[in-house]
Amino acid sequence: MIVTTSRKPSRRTRSFVKAFCRFLGWKYIQRGKMSLKEFELDNLCIISEIKGNPALMGFYFEGKKTLEVSFSVSNVKKIELDQGEVLFIGEKFNFFGAIDKEMLEKFDKRPYFEKKIVERGNELFFYFKRELVFKMRIFAVKRIRQSP
Repeated sequence: MIVTTSRKPSRRTRSFVKAFCRFLGWKYIQRGKMSLKEFELDNLCIISEIKGNPALMGFYFEGKKTLEVSFSVSNVKKIELDQGEVLFIGEKFNFFGAIDKEMLEKFDKRPYFEKKIVERGNELFFYFKRELVFKMRIFAVKRIRQSP
C-alpha cells in the first residue's frame, strides 16, 4: 500500500504519516505537486487534515475511492521500528486487513509480536515492544460503493 498526504501537509500530519507507514510497513511517498492520476493503478491511502491535524484517510483501489475513515490521533512518538509482522487484536476496525477473522482465533494463544494494534471500543492503540507509539480514535468508517 502506498500512503501519501493531501497537498501541503502540516508537520504534525507528516510525522503521523511517517510513523503510521513505518508501523504497518507501507510505503510513504511525499506528494508534492503530483496528481492522483500518477497513482491510478496503485493501492493508495491519502491522509488529509483538518485545521493542521490528520483527520481523514481515503483508501483508493485501482483508482477508485472505496473507503473513507474519519479519525483523530494522539501521542505520536518517534521510535525506530523494526520490520516485522503486525498483530491486530480486535474485530470492529480491521479495515487495515492485518489479520483475517479466522486467524484472530488462532492468535488467542498469542505468540510474541513486537508490533501490536489493540482495539478498545472506537480506539486503536499502536504498540511497539509494549510501548505506545500512537493512538487513533475512529469517528466514522464510510464504505463507498461504485456504480457500474
